[in-house]
Amino acid sequence: MTKERKLEIKQEAERRLNEWLTHSSFNEMSVHGSKIRFNMSLGLYGGYPFEEPNWMKGKSFNDFVTEKEFDSDEYDNIIDDLFKTAIDR
Repeated sequence: MTKERKLEIKQEAERRLNEWLTHSSFNEMSVHGSKIRFNMSLGLYGGYPFEEPNWMKGKSFNDFVTEKEFDSDEYDNIIDDLFKTAIDR
């Protein structure tokens, strides 16, 4: 994964997190701190997998990363870092 692509993914993940935290809490988004649910709520791979809350409609929570990117260590590092910062918000 290129540096540029990692930056794109990080920026899109942060955009989605900011949308969540504007309309909800970290606990609601992550179902009380589940990193798997946090990742799923961002919807970067496969889009948002649950029924969309009203505020999410039209906010582009569509598929953003490829399967190869999703399965990479670089992606895991992006999500791990973002998860750690989100806990403190």
